[in-house]
Amino acid sequence: MSELLNRDECGKNGYLTLLGHRYSCRKFGATQLTDEELDVILEAARKSPSACNNQPIRLCVVQSEEGLAKVDECTKCRYGAPTVIIAAYDHDASAHPSSTYGPETCDFGDIDTSIALTNMENAAAGLGLGTCWVGAFDPSAVRERFNVPESCKLVELLMVGHALAAPGPRHAERKAVEEFTTRESF
Repeated sequence: MSELLNRDECGKNGYLTLLGHRYSCRKFGATQLTDEELDVILEAARKSPSACNNQPIRLCVVQSEEGLAKVDECTKCRYGAPTVIIAAYDHDASAHPSSTYGPETCDFGDIDTSIALTNMENAAAGLGLGTCWVGAFDPSAVRERFNVPESCKLVELLMVGHALAAPGPRHAERKAVEEFTTRESF
């Protein structure tokens, strides 16, 4: 069994500081990620938890000029990112909630993929890279252009690269914890 990191090894507020600096970047430089940077981001996805440890996520990394041109045919929201990660999950491999025990609205694969996307986004931020989740895409076009198997459900596109734009003016605006949290009952 691996040892848990203690508070001093992680930095008292290191993770919260990272989250405070991360933002949705909407302007990227043309410099491609290094293989090492991409490896760290993909490893963050690999280490992400999933329901029943089924690990249903499926990722397609797009970096070629031809591939990025195909992404541009599917969304107007690439923002010049040199790397796009198409995130999906295999519905046949994901855990499914029952009608009496589980989330009301979704397949666990959707949740599992969202966790992996969040971990990839935070790993990229830790490397000083920018990211942006994009849900505004044509799923039929993505399926066709990237040969997405029928069993896979598309979740999001993750744009990754070197940020050229600063966070927007509302980036630091956050509700107080008390505005969205109750105790013991809603």
